This record gives sequence, structure tokens and C-alpha cells, in this order.
Amino acid sequence: MPKKRLLLFFSFIIISFILMTYQSNRGAFNPLRSLNYPINTANKAIHSLCYSIKTSFRKIYLRDEENKRLKEQINSLLLEQHRLRDIVAENARLRELLSLKEKERRYAASARVISRGNDRWANTLVIDKGKRDGIEKDMAVITPLGLAGKILSVSDLYSSILLLNDINFSAAIRLNDSRVEGIISGTGGKICILKYIPHEYEVKRNETVFTSGLDSLFPVDIPIGTVTKISKKDAGLFQNIEVTPFQDNKKLEEVIIIRR
Repeated sequence: MPKKRLLLFFSFIIISFILMTYQSNRGAFNPLRSLNYPINTANKAIHSLCYSIKTSFRKIYLRDEENKRLKEQINSLLLEQHRLRDIVAENARLRELLSLKEKERRYAASARVISRGNDRWANTLVIDKGKRDGIEKDMAVITPLGLAGKILSVSDLYSSILLLNDINFSAAIRLNDSRVEGIISGTGGKICILKYIPHEYEVKRNETVFTSGLDSLFPVDIPIGTVTKISKKDAGLFQNIEVTPFQDNKKLEEVIIIRR
């Protein structure tokens, strides 16, 4: 029993000595130092989290700015594409007008459509040429596709066109195949009406209609359009014939004015 106590005594002394030596090497025990580690760890975690969030928001901001820049660039390229497409289309139209001008010995002037007429009940256009350019009332207005109308009124710098589809417009015509003659008039819509063709004359669909020159107003052989509908039922003395003009008045931008 005394031996066990002696052994425990020496063990206690050795352990105390070891603890004293370890404590002397590390310094005095500071309880606040023990709290610094979890606090520092938490600070580092919070800082890392804030940095990650800040970085994510910055990436989103930079991405949005890049998307905005790319959209603006795309819009700019689309506008440039449309502009170039318009230039190509305009050049094609001007080449056709130039070719027509060179072929047309009755050429008076070329003009650009600048506005619609003031009368909302009439199908009229205003062009940028007038008396100073040699334009006179009742001159024929044509395009590479055919007859578009006639000069309705003239000022020094501008002129007004009465379009082919206006209800007040009329012209003497001749059908290309049957050689039948009649009068074409506007309806206010896309089609025109061919008048005064008796039932005994055979008119075919898709026949081309030209000016006949018999009205002493329009030169002969200006193309107008094609026959698209023929009806003899309940038509009275004459056939009901519809003609679709070659020239779509909604697409008129440049025209040529010719003399009689």
C-alpha cells in the first residue's frame, strides 16, 4: 500500500512538472485568446461570403452591361442593314427609270413622290417637279411597270398626280389579244373597271391592257394591267370586266412624266 502511494506521489510530481514546463513555454493562460479563434474564423467566413456576393453581383452587372452593349450593336447593325437594303432597292428603281428614260422619246421629266394629296377622297400624289421642269397639266405619268396616272395640277415647283385607280380617272384602251377597244376607269380601290365592251366580243382572262391613244390624251401602247375578272351575267349591254394594274400605287416612289 505504501508503495502505491509513493508511486502516485511521484507520478503527480512528474505530471505537475510537465505541465509547468509546457505552461512556461506557452506563456500565461489567457481566456480571451481562446475566444479569438472562433471570432476570427467567423470574420473570415463573413468576409469570404461578402466577397462572393459582391463578386457575383459585379459579374451580373458586367454581364448586363455587355448584353446592353451587344443589343445596341445589333440594333445599329440592323439599321445599317435596312439602310443598305433601301439603297440597293433605290438604285435598282433608278436604273429602271434611267433605262425607261433612254427608251422613251416623249420623256419630259423624272420626279420623286414627296407626299399624298390633301384631298382624302381622291387618290393623288405630290411630286417634286413643276412648271419650271417642263411639266404640264394632263401629261401622262408612268413607271417601268406601266401607267400610273396623269398630271392633275401644276405649280412652279410641284405637281399633283391623279392616280389610275381614282374614280375620276379614265383612259382609252385596247386589249392586246382581241384588239377590242374600251374605256378604263378607276374604282378608288386596287382594281379598275373596263367599260363599254359589248357581249359579242370575246375577252380572255390575263389579257394585257394598253392605252390606245384614241383619247388624244395618253400616248399609245402604255401598259396598264391585266384582265382578272369577266362577267356577262346581269351586265346589261356591256360586260363587267375588272383589270388589275401593273403598278401598285402604294409603292410609288419615283415616276417619269411624258409628253403626248
